[in-house]
Amino acid sequence: MNIKRLLVLMFVLARFCSGAIAQDMPIGQWQSHLPYTSAVSIATDGSNIFVATQYAFYIQSIATQETTPYNKVNGMSDVGMSKIAYDEHTGTVILAYQNSNIDLFRDGVFYNIPDLKLKSVAGTKRINNIYTEKGLAYLSTDVGIVVLNLARDEVKETYTFTVNSQTVPIIDFAANGDYFYTATAAGLYRAPKNSPNLQAFQAWTQMDSARNFIAVVESNNRLFAAMRNKVFVLSADTLQQVYTADSSIINLQEGINGVWIMEYNDSTFKGMTRQLDTAYNLIDSFSTEHCYELLDMPDQESTKWLSSSYDVLQVRKFRGSPYNTVPPEGPGDVTSYDIYVQNREILVAHGSYNDRYIPLNNNGGFSVYKEGEWENYRRFVYPPFGDSVVDFVNIIKGPDGNIYAGSTQSGLFILKPDGSYEYYKQNSFIDPSSTGSTLYRISGLAFDNDGVLWATVLGGTPSELIARTPDGRWHKFIVSIPRTIQNSAAHLIVDDQNQKWYAAPSGGGVIIYDDNHTPENPADDRYGTLRTSEGLPDNEVYSLANDKTGSIWIGTANGIGIVNCPSQVIEGQCQAEKRIVQFDQFAGYLFQNEQVRAIAVDGANRKWIGTNNGVWLISPNGDEIIERFTKDNSPLPSDIIQKITIDSVTGDVYIGTELGLMSYRGTATDGGEQNSELVTFPNPVPSGYSGTIAIKGFVENADVRITDISGQLIYRTTALGGQAVWNGLDYTGRRPQSGVYLIFGTNKDGSQTVKGKMVFME
Repeated sequence: MNIKRLLVLMFVLARFCSGAIAQDMPIGQWQSHLPYTSAVSIATDGSNIFVATQYAFYIQSIATQETTPYNKVNGMSDVGMSKIAYDEHTGTVILAYQNSNIDLFRDGVFYNIPDLKLKSVAGTKRINNIYTEKGLAYLSTDVGIVVLNLARDEVKETYTFTVNSQTVPIIDFAANGDYFYTATAAGLYRAPKNSPNLQAFQAWTQMDSARNFIAVVESNNRLFAAMRNKVFVLSADTLQQVYTADSSIINLQEGINGVWIMEYNDSTFKGMTRQLDTAYNLIDSFSTEHCYELLDMPDQESTKWLSSSYDVLQVRKFRGSPYNTVPPEGPGDVTSYDIYVQNREILVAHGSYNDRYIPLNNNGGFSVYKEGEWENYRRFVYPPFGDSVVDFVNIIKGPDGNIYAGSTQSGLFILKPDGSYEYYKQNSFIDPSSTGSTLYRISGLAFDNDGVLWATVLGGTPSELIARTPDGRWHKFIVSIPRTIQNSAAHLIVDDQNQKWYAAPSGGGVIIYDDNHTPENPADDRYGTLRTSEGLPDNEVYSLANDKTGSIWIGTANGIGIVNCPSQVIEGQCQAEKRIVQFDQFAGYLFQNEQVRAIAVDGANRKWIGTNNGVWLISPNGDEIIERFTKDNSPLPSDIIQKITIDSVTGDVYIGTELGLMSYRGTATDGGEQNSELVTFPNPVPSGYSGTIAIKGFVENADVRITDISGQLIYRTTALGGQAVWNGLDYTGRRPQSGVYLIFGTNKDGSQTVKGKMVFME
């Protein structure tokens, strides 16, 4: 490369480096937004704590307290953890999932062993515990003892216990001396480690048949076994009782100076962890919320690490009280029933209700992500919520900077930028539900084109629609349309004509309300309805969206209806269209037989559709499937979709599932009325890069051309909204030579043009 070209490349690299940072995730990349707050199982290699949470996995350094989170995006094969263990012989972490899937984690790489998950058996295949020894992992499961060869990343063999033609579930497994021991509902069994055929049930001797054991552990060269209220030690092949609990025993764990007993009181909802020494005396105890596992570390601070499905990873030093550690960043709960996002600020409502609009008593509150950090507002933790505010199902940020959160039980909460708040429930403008006098059921929130906040109310209240004008006054509306549940409303959007569209629950179709820009004067208001008699595919409506052309897309229990003339619906001059489309060789109505739970419109007017069978990206008219994502072909944790929201600035598509929130860097952003400074990612394009190149900042649907420095055309496309994408190949299918390339964007009439540069590196 000559010196002149080198100088040009260095100049462009310096000038556009900041632009590359502004868009820091490639097109097509996924990002996980999962909670790491419930530590269900823990293990250690002496330097790190391996933490299995209810939905993911992370590593915490003992020395620095730094955390490294993992999920399906960066290697895990599944979600929903149940157990974790570590084998020092091979340096392997064993991850067991609730659905019986298994991952091995070693040297930063995951290896999947799906054999048990895929095995066809009658009954459950739950993994109850994991014991490791000399490169083998012994998994206690409901179908027997599954033995993994960790060096070979495979199932070695399975030991099945059968009594009276019934498979006996294995609850726990341990070793002591020359024997293996198993705890089962049919008593305690053991077998010599050197038995030539441990797969044969006859190789196992029943040590006790009268007790239902829930845990067995070796500690200080003694074997302990526990029932729900008693602990025994095996002495001279006889079980001797050494402890009686005053609450339910939930687990035993090995200790340095004895055995640890974890208990839980179902009446007080409190736990107690106690230690028996080698003489079976109580030598230590402390209260916990719901401690299930404990790691007793051999250090000078007598450190104990604690797991609890109800709390974060905890630590106890010396003989103090346990305290919380700081988990990786994440929202406060897995449910994402509603999502608001704009320019990387994310608001998530963690409540929910079922298909009959019955609330599910979710304590998660709502979470806010801003400038790289999550903050959670939830029951029992955030003081204004106390012990009673639950089930937030709507969330939105207003033009005033306030966060508005609606609960399907607990009214409307308004959080202001300075941390102050307003809370409306009883004795407010919200009428109590006919289904319960203590229920104040906000079910939809939206700001209209005049800056008025509108809310729908569930449950047969007199006023199903309420509004707050910018001057702070509230107004209530009664809509006299006969339906299954009178005066009940759910979901809410505002169309280009400022009309309000919302669902009438339990098969009432859609209601359209026009306040004539005068919410203070209901006398001039009009309203109408759409049902199957007016073209809807089904009267049960789950989702609504207003697209870039002003058409209303309506997701129902049986596909999608499209209203192309929304301003004429109230007069009865417009019906919904059941669009016929053909995918492959099959034609039918759009998403026929699918429950359409979510619809979102991206910057190119394409539709992202969420159902109980995953996510589709379809063309603006719905006649082409562009992408299809499921839990099997993507990092999505579940195919049951609750909400889809798109960040119009970044193009990120946020997908809320029943098992967690994910985002996907899409190819479209909202285009502006004018071009802005172009931002290209990556820029410079590294040598060997084969991903998608994104260029944003264009006027909507601009004509985009890329040329070399001499003006020769390399590539031409149309922006998807405000962003153009390029695979980095010219018209001959070759990668351009290293150098500077020019970018030109023009709107349809040529009145708006923009220029930029990008660099290809050798």
